[in-house]
Amino acid sequence: MFLFFCVLTNAFQLNAQDTKAMSYFEKATEAYQRRNLDLTKSYLDSAINLDNKYAKAYARRGLLAYELSNMKHALKDYTQAILLVKKDRKQKAFLAKLYYRRGAAYYQLLDYKHAIRDFDKTIKVAPNYTQAYVARGAIKEDKEDFKGALKDYTKAIETDSKYAMAYYNRGLVYYNIGKETKALKDLEQALNLNEKYVDAYIARAFAFQEGENYPQALKDYSNALKYNPYSAEALLNRGIVYQKLGQKDKACNDWRQSIKVGGVEAQKYIDKFCKE
Repeated sequence: MFLFFCVLTNAFQLNAQDTKAMSYFEKATEAYQRRNLDLTKSYLDSAINLDNKYAKAYARRGLLAYELSNMKHALKDYTQAILLVKKDRKQKAFLAKLYYRRGAAYYQLLDYKHAIRDFDKTIKVAPNYTQAYVARGAIKEDKEDFKGALKDYTKAIETDSKYAMAYYNRGLVYYNIGKETKALKDLEQALNLNEKYVDAYIARAFAFQEGENYPQALKDYSNALKYNPYSAEALLNRGIVYQKLGQKDKACNDWRQSIKVGGVEAQKYIDKFCKE
């Protein structure tokens, strides 16, 4: 009877402890929504101190560390969360997310070997994880494995036909390997899905610019600047297009504005074309 009472008492204590840990986790969520990141971390620390098997708390703290660019701490927390849920078949979706996020942290540290390994694991656990294909494709693209990158971006599109970034990335690869028609088609689709996709406007404008289709290039650079007036790249290149079209004043204005928003390349064009 005494033993039963002790076990029952311990169970009540554990339940109370778990409840308190959950309370801290909920407070951390509220603090994060208020963008009080120091308080968020404090609550997550408290939750983990009370329950060192609280996988969601480790995952949330890992995400916070990632956001604060503390990749080493992010890796540590993601790894601990993975260890806690790895064997639980009911948490496969959560496990896939953890592998993906840890892979993203490795990517930020330029540790491509471990990043690809984690993206591989993500896909193994969740074969339709679109972002993992895109992330793995980006690493292959960086390594100039264009065939592998195209395969991953295409797979990402197959898993989610409305994921604009996959079309954008694939379009860049097509352009880099000389398949301009396919590149323009993918960039157009990216813009159909997201009309405010500044990078896609710039990429397509550059393709038009290189093909000497200056009116279309001008239109796309202007659209990019509509959604991001501080794009030094768009201002620089629109200035070049204006200069090609013989509109010197507009070209010089764009180059000066490019410098104001942090661009550096525009100065050589000002020196060459804008001196009285």
